[in-house]
Amino acid sequence: METADHYTKGLLFITYLLINSDKEISDDELFYLHKMRVEEGISDEVFTDHFKSLLGKDEREIYQIGIEAINHCPDDQKLKIFTRLYQMALSDKVLRVKEVRFILYAIKLTNVDINAVMQKFDKKSVAA
Repeated sequence: METADHYTKGLLFITYLLINSDKEISDDELFYLHKMRVEEGISDEVFTDHFKSLLGKDEREIYQIGIEAINHCPDDQKLKIFTRLYQMALSDKVLRVKEVRFILYAIKLTNVDINAVMQKFDKKSVAA
């Protein structure tokens, strides 16, 4: 699997968990997801393929696959993924405990410096 595919898979799998963490998908989350897909150059085909591969998987399995994919990425891509995830978590203007846990635990599992994520995060790029 290529690095770009690892990046996309890790980003989309953990994003899926963030979006579904409260069992309610907001318009702001959908808007940010679309914005992220466009900015990342993720085609409809790739997006659909990744989300179809989620069918039948439980939350834990999706998380493990996402973390494994992220761990195959270089550090700069890991940092970019976590910046995107943080932005997604804030896109609906409500940061839930489950979202924080997903992100912080993922940061720990991938050995990413949380301070670097926070420095890279740009509040102006949060959708809605």
